Amino acid sequence: MTIFSCFDVETTSLDAKKGQVIEIAIVKVNHEGETLDEWTTLVGPTPIDMGRPDIHGIKSSWLDAAPHFKQIAGDISERFDGSIPVAHNAPFDCSFLCEEWNRAGLGDLQLEAFDTLPLAKELGYPGKLLELSDALDVDLSNAHEALADTHALAAVLIKLLHLSKKQIVSPVFQPSLFKPEASGLFEHRPYN
Repeated sequence: MTIFSCFDVETTSLDAKKGQVIEIAIVKVNHEGETLDEWTTLVGPTPIDMGRPDIHGIKSSWLDAAPHFKQIAGDISERFDGSIPVAHNAPFDCSFLCEEWNRAGLGDLQLEAFDTLPLAKELGYPGKLLELSDALDVDLSNAHEALADTHALAAVLIKLLHLSKKQIVSPVFQPSLFKPEASGLFEHRPYN
């Protein structure tokens, strides 16, 4: 059975070299859209420049006690392991995760993700996740909150796959030989 790890990051910039991830969420679903697991965390340290709080809604004080990226790298790897990562505008989200991975001294992260954006456009739907969600009758009441965006992405993915009748041919994530251990310390809600 195919498992998808839908993910979203909130960042301080549009440029992965200059900005940082300040929130991440991963929601695992099966090919029928059943949620198997969800995980989210803020990411510290508090950056000098918070970027656009009017978009991401994250206050700098929230990041004071947030884990550093290196502390959650194993949690991310564990959630992606054996699944197909999925993002909306995947090059953006992947570039930030790869850059953070590298900055944390963990080497290169080999991350390829299925991108729902080209599939949506191919089917004649809008490109922005909020507009796409609305067009597909998917709830996205807290846009630009990583977990809300990720839940919407999971629902959008399943609807787009049904509409297109396509099979995803993206690679399943395989962690590198050096894989950081999962901390197990951060918010995680398994569904059973």
